[in-house]
Amino acid sequence: MTRFAQRRPFLTLYLLAILSNVGGSAFSFIYNYFVIVKRYLNDEQTHIFWNVAGPVYNVAAYPFCLALMIYFVHPLLRCRRALLAGQPIPPEQLTACQRRLLNLPALQVALNFLGWIPGALFFPLVITTLGGATQAFAIWCQFGISFAVSAIFTTAQTFFLIEGHLMANLYPDFFRDSRPADIQGVLRIPLMTRLLVLWLGVAVMPMVSVLLIALSFRPAHMKHFEMAAATLAVAVLGISVGGFIFFMVGRDLHRWLQRHRTATAEVAHENFDARIPEKRPDEWGLLTDRFNDMAEALGRARTMRETFGQFVGPEVRDEVIDRLHGLEVEVREITVLFADIRGFTRRCVGEKPERVRHLLNRFFTLALCAVRDKGGQFNKFLGDGVMALFGAPQHHDNHADLAIAAAQDMLVRLDELNVELEKEGQAPLHVGIGIHTGPALVGCFGATFIDGQGREHMRREYTAIGETVNFTQRIEQLTKEFPGPILISDRTRARLRNPIGLEDLGAKYLPGSQEPMIVHRVIADILDNTPDTVRMRKAPREM
Repeated sequence: MTRFAQRRPFLTLYLLAILSNVGGSAFSFIYNYFVIVKRYLNDEQTHIFWNVAGPVYNVAAYPFCLALMIYFVHPLLRCRRALLAGQPIPPEQLTACQRRLLNLPALQVALNFLGWIPGALFFPLVITTLGGATQAFAIWCQFGISFAVSAIFTTAQTFFLIEGHLMANLYPDFFRDSRPADIQGVLRIPLMTRLLVLWLGVAVMPMVSVLLIALSFRPAHMKHFEMAAATLAVAVLGISVGGFIFFMVGRDLHRWLQRHRTATAEVAHENFDARIPEKRPDEWGLLTDRFNDMAEALGRARTMRETFGQFVGPEVRDEVIDRLHGLEVEVREITVLFADIRGFTRRCVGEKPERVRHLLNRFFTLALCAVRDKGGQFNKFLGDGVMALFGAPQHHDNHADLAIAAAQDMLVRLDELNVELEKEGQAPLHVGIGIHTGPALVGCFGATFIDGQGREHMRREYTAIGETVNFTQRIEQLTKEFPGPILISDRTRARLRNPIGLEDLGAKYLPGSQEPMIVHRVIADILDNTPDTVRMRKAPREM
């Protein structure tokens, strides 16, 4: 049945509407027989009921309602054929078809009542006109109640059947790139109305049917076994129809909750690609759409967070996000490291940009790993050099030791890269590294600007500024005159917690400095450095 409904969705739609109303007609005739025919109609009126009113009404009502349904559905058939064939459909035409599809359940409700409610007038009118006016008032009242009960039963059942069929077999074709809940001009049946219909169909109508039979019992008109049979028949039909309606609604809700529970568990495990594919036009559909929007937004937020971390480093990213106003500027003692590739500008002359980019990325990668492994903050890419901070944003008492350890680790990694470059037929890389310790302004610096729409924006950067940073870069420039490849200031030497091999190069005048600064060359490096331990080993070859 499911496969047939997928292959022939419109034929299935007609069959569901017809079969549901046929079931309602069977209930109506059983109810009318025991409650009305047996109690109120004489022989002539009974003859009219079975041979005139019943056949004529059903022969007229079923084709008429089915014709109206085909009239409303036919444009959807043409639209679906075009969609499946991949033919272009004007947006306004597609939207009109989507709107009509979404309105079909409500339209079917109207058609059902159009097919049922006139019977409350037709049957008593024909019976009392052709069969005599005996007990006419009672006949009119009883047929009104009968058709109202049958109409509610059948309409509720048909509505939930058709809506479930449309969502399962037609919505995927018509709403590939849109959402049913977003279409305007649709008559949506609120949840409270659905619950009211469910209550009427499941609880009220079966009880009303049985109650009417009990009230209609008179020994002169109906024997005890006839009453029992009538009550049993109406109760079984009422409970069956009500149970079927409840089953459809309950199954739909269960599936919806199950899909949300599964998708929520995926999101909880940070699988933000999880989506609920079900498309609905009601309040549940709105919740599903908002859930999918939330998952998509969380995925974008994770991408933005990871991208942000690529620019400022994970540590700074987390500090900025965790603090409401970002990282405030403060004066802090830190150790700054500058590393620069020697002769790289000349080396790039005539080289393809792709080769230059690839070589720089390999150097930046080893530099980044060396800095991060020693707890430093990789602050900036400076053309063919890098700047790193130690002691900010995370505070380390031994930031000077960590900076030197990172520099030596960088040289070890550079040795390994140079071996690879020589195998590739490329010249090795040489670097100069300068390290200086001192106070600096550390935090987020930025500027505000107004865009073309008058909105204010801010660009911010986490960095350190001040003489400490400037002097570090100038010490790094001294490596061109006094090959190190690592030169440190006397301030850094004084801040070291663990002794290392140093060569005093004496006092050197740096641009911008009023007094000479004592500079040292590192002649032994640090193999491993943690906040508590520093181990020494022989320095690698100088470059």
